[in-house]
Amino acid sequence: MNIRIKWKAAAAAVWMLVLLLSSAAAQTLPGIECFSPGLVRVSALEAEGAPVTAEASITIDKAMYARDLSVLGDMLSGMTFSYTGTETEERLILSHGGETLAVYEPDFGAADPLLDGLTQALCGSAILERVPLERVAQWLEGLDAGDSLGFGFAVVEPVRLERTMSDDGTRLTKISFLSGSIARGGQAPYSVTGFMRQPAGRAPKDTFELVLMQDERNRLELSYSALRESEIAKKNRQGTMSVRTAIKAAGKLAGYDISSRLSVNLRNNWTADGENLNEKITISAALSHKDNTPGRRMMRLNQAEAESKNIIRLKTQESGNARIELTDEVTMDVTMDGNAFLAAGAKIQAVIGGDAPQSIPLMPVTVEELSAKIYRRMSEKAQAKAMEGLK
Repeated sequence: MNIRIKWKAAAAAVWMLVLLLSSAAAQTLPGIECFSPGLVRVSALEAEGAPVTAEASITIDKAMYARDLSVLGDMLSGMTFSYTGTETEERLILSHGGETLAVYEPDFGAADPLLDGLTQALCGSAILERVPLERVAQWLEGLDAGDSLGFGFAVVEPVRLERTMSDDGTRLTKISFLSGSIARGGQAPYSVTGFMRQPAGRAPKDTFELVLMQDERNRLELSYSALRESEIAKKNRQGTMSVRTAIKAAGKLAGYDISSRLSVNLRNNWTADGENLNEKITISAALSHKDNTPGRRMMRLNQAEAESKNIIRLKTQESGNARIELTDEVTMDVTMDGNAFLAAGAKIQAVIGGDAPQSIPLMPVTVEELSAKIYRRMSEKAQAKAMEGLK
């Protein structure tokens, strides 16, 4: 073989090796810019219209309105709630012991205008990821007078923003509300003032502070902060990404004090080997709410406390996934005015992508028919308790 040809072949081989090594070293890992590469891939598959299947089992430890939890526990034992969704079909399946009891076409109702608008504006942003401030600004400036915001509110005066860029002029770091107002049907408008800041850095802390003011008897101060931190135990092999978020609302409605606080801690413990990425994502949330409006105590809405925890596990490959499996363990505890309202849990297994599930014919049944089917599968002891409770 000609020496020049041999040299070119050797050079090409070395170049290919360098490319392969570079590709392996460039595995996308959790960090400040991307909390969960795995969930980003899940979001991308869903955006492409990939099929989704999920299966859940539910347990309830406390329920304020359940006369006997042993009966409810017996009803849920062996019960499975499944969901399948494609671009053309959605199904909700209830089964017990492997036997299908009912198949419904889920109806999630009309989307809230505010959430629908945000979804369109933030299209392409994966769940739990940091949303660029520029997208938020564009959505706000795209609102016109009369646009519905949900919860009965609509735009009265479109917002006018002032932008602050980074020192190098490449990134929006802050938007300030110069003017704008919203109102609930027939009521006086609330002016909107404040700012939203999104800095860069190794441990950036997003900060939003907004004030909605109608008058001294009707005003609300909203604040949001999210601190992102990344710790590496073994370079490109193991680490922890965390986000500590706090959302507060305090003020007066009709002269009565109202306040809420939501704390959400995200933690992604991950390991990687250059191709495979294993993520364990823990989401811990705590909500406290107090409303001194007269009559709220009678409705058990004067004070509420809620806690929830999700543990999501998934594995993805750097070379791409046509199918992703994940599990989610959920626990929830709700207290209303000092009384245990609900304590429940769920285990969920989901698959995103892959082959589309077979079409499932609808089998809608009435509540009475479904209750009868479940009753026949309960233990004799639970059946006796249920009948005694109906007397």
